[in-house]
Amino acid sequence: MFTNTRRVALGTLALVALLSAPNPTLAQVASAPAGLQKTIGKYTLTLRLPTEGVFAGEQIDIEFRLLDTSKIDPVSGATGVARVQTKAIVTMPEMAGMPAQSPKIHTEGVPGDYGIECYFPHGGQYQIALSLSVPGESKPLTASFLVDVQDAEARQSKKPVPKPYFVEVKSVGAAVAGKPVELRFAIRNMKTKAIVKDFDIAHTKVFHLLMTSKDLSWFAHEHPEAQPDGTFTHTQIFPSGGEYRIYGDVAPKGAGSQILGTTLKVAGPAAKPVPLVVAGTKNTVDGITANFSAATSPIPIGKSTMLTFKLTDSAGKPVTNLEPYLGAFGHLMIIHQDGQTVVHSHPAEDERGLAESKKGNVAFNARFPKPGVYKAWGQFQRGGKVVTIPFVVKVGAAK
Repeated sequence: MFTNTRRVALGTLALVALLSAPNPTLAQVASAPAGLQKTIGKYTLTLRLPTEGVFAGEQIDIEFRLLDTSKIDPVSGATGVARVQTKAIVTMPEMAGMPAQSPKIHTEGVPGDYGIECYFPHGGQYQIALSLSVPGESKPLTASFLVDVQDAEARQSKKPVPKPYFVEVKSVGAAVAGKPVELRFAIRNMKTKAIVKDFDIAHTKVFHLLMTSKDLSWFAHEHPEAQPDGTFTHTQIFPSGGEYRIYGDVAPKGAGSQILGTTLKVAGPAAKPVPLVVAGTKNTVDGITANFSAATSPIPIGKSTMLTFKLTDSAGKPVTNLEPYLGAFGHLMIIHQDGQTVVHSHPAEDERGLAESKKGNVAFNARFPKPGVYKAWGQFQRGGKVVTIPFVVKVGAAK
């Protein structure tokens, strides 16, 4: 999600004395928080989370410590294991289609201490899987940890945190309403400003482009074409003049999915703003009727909930002939009224989820980090045609 855009909590993230001791004793090792420590043979592996918690939308180090409990110093305790070849894979279990991250890992200057350079695009539960090749061991040590990441809005400090990437959009010639205009996009590294050229593929595409009018009454989901210089191009006709919101949903290699936002000014007469009004849970577009429902009412803030589109045809019968669109039986885009929070979700891809989708019951897992009014667009393909069905939902008390 753009406020960064896509879950069982670990409980307290407070650190105990273990995390501040240079070399903990066996007694100290035993006091690590549940779920944050693993015993692998003679080794103890402990994940060290910041005392204030882990928040989305910012780059942080999550440290871990590897100790050899067979080597005990009477003063300093178990020995830290140095010269370990490390690898981490970060995934989001409830968002199976989201590309995995392969963050960098560095040593912390103390034997046995290492830092994972993490960035979590949005709140929810993530899995950090570690593979550690220890000198003298024939096989890597492996362990996984679940980390509960809070939404960016939960942080007490409102100081904006720079994101690792940003999207740049330029028009080739003037962008005028009612006329085709070529748009050129660049994904850039925030620190170096260099164009990012290496991406992971998410649902069959490198670049998912989301565009909306400022009032969210107009919406488009497109896929720009990659160019030799690392930029992407797309030709678009905008219906009216005014400011449009542009979101690039991309996954720089090893960094996971990111939704990066900017704006574009289009010349020409502006349309009259359309107010966002919650107008029921049933909508019909191009012969498909969707009954929209949430698993939890009211829709919770900061927690995952299941949003289901029950699809029927013009005869009132379930739609059983959905076709995969971009590798999934549906896509769900959700944008907050302020344009700063964006969710791009896909239905569950397990056996049960696929079976339900084929019956016309397409369920998406979504998380709303703050209250307000949101516009949601469900996209489904049938007979080779993509149908976009919008809804407006209210979460909590709108500001």
